[in-house]
Amino acid sequence: MNGRRLTCSTVLGSGTESIVHAVDADPRQAVKIYREPDAERTRRLEHMLRAFNASQFVEPVSGHPVLVWPEDLARDSTGAVLGYVMRRSDHQPLSTFFEHYTRLTKFPDKDWKFLLGVASNLSQLVAILHDQEIVIGDLAPSNIHVRADGLISFLDCDSLQFRYDGEVFACHTVTPEYAAPELLPELAGPKNVETDRFTLALLVCQLLLCGDHPFQGIPARPLDVDPSPETNIQYGITVLTAPREVEVPDEAIEPGVLPPRVAALARQAFGAGHGTAGSRPAAQEWVEALDLAWDDVKMCGSRKVHTYSGHLPECPWCARGRLGRFDPFPALPDLAGGGAAGGGAGAGAGAPAAKFPTVLLVVAALLVLALLVVAVATR
Repeated sequence: MNGRRLTCSTVLGSGTESIVHAVDADPRQAVKIYREPDAERTRRLEHMLRAFNASQFVEPVSGHPVLVWPEDLARDSTGAVLGYVMRRSDHQPLSTFFEHYTRLTKFPDKDWKFLLGVASNLSQLVAILHDQEIVIGDLAPSNIHVRADGLISFLDCDSLQFRYDGEVFACHTVTPEYAAPELLPELAGPKNVETDRFTLALLVCQLLLCGDHPFQGIPARPLDVDPSPETNIQYGITVLTAPREVEVPDEAIEPGVLPPRVAALARQAFGAGHGTAGSRPAAQEWVEALDLAWDDVKMCGSRKVHTYSGHLPECPWCARGRLGRFDPFPALPDLAGGGAAGGGAGAGAGAPAAKFPTVLLVVAALLVLALLVVAVATR
């Protein structure tokens, strides 16, 4: 890294293609080392560094990075590129919200409105990237980190699909249970705005359904493959569009908890959008629907940790409790009287996610500026 030797003795994470190490001398940095570095990866990283500067994706006031973009190349003693240096993220992956016990352990004081705010923040960032012709490609929960106040960061930016100097650098990875149907079952095919839109719809619904995958369940009709979310995506089987075609677990969250406009977009994405990619709702449509839902959230008169969509006549979480079903937002003993850090309007016990449109507007402005600079430089 610019001739500076880095010592990395701690492994932060490990995947099939790379290992992420902490930088001993700087707790703010990490190094991603590829298991099989090659010329193609090197060329991609070099163009990423030319296309954008990592600081362009950092909100200047809070220092929050919305994209963990490569900062520099990591080389061995011979000068060969092994990977890249990036900002370190110690926040929780989005998948934390998809397992009940893990969510309560890591985010014990967060309510349904917090999940709504996270979904909105995610949709806003996807909308901005799409406006700048950046395709996420592998929009998987493991690639998205969430702060305690609900702001998000995209990791693994080396897989993003971007354009530089007239050349498109494509995304080649995909997570099966979050893949658009046209990418299944081979897990191959071009990634584009429409494939991102399908996955965004999945993630928004899974957040608001308290971790339940919208394509979970056992199909009513026999299939020639084992049932799984991936299989159900391929065949278009979801309780959100055809509840009679799938049997979901008894403890599943009822789809009726989704705000009406959000539910309508989900049906559009998973219904008509299953076969016709162009009919899937754009990220900005999710932003608008989620913001309307945010303004309409109700607080339960019995329990402050119970917030829910304003279209419902009563608290759905209390109703579940009366039926002997699990409550996804229990009043944990150690939360009595506690508040959440960085909450938005109505902060307190079960504080909602912070919604900072200024962060995203700053990033949008920086992206536009960067693209203008690239355009001038390549004329």
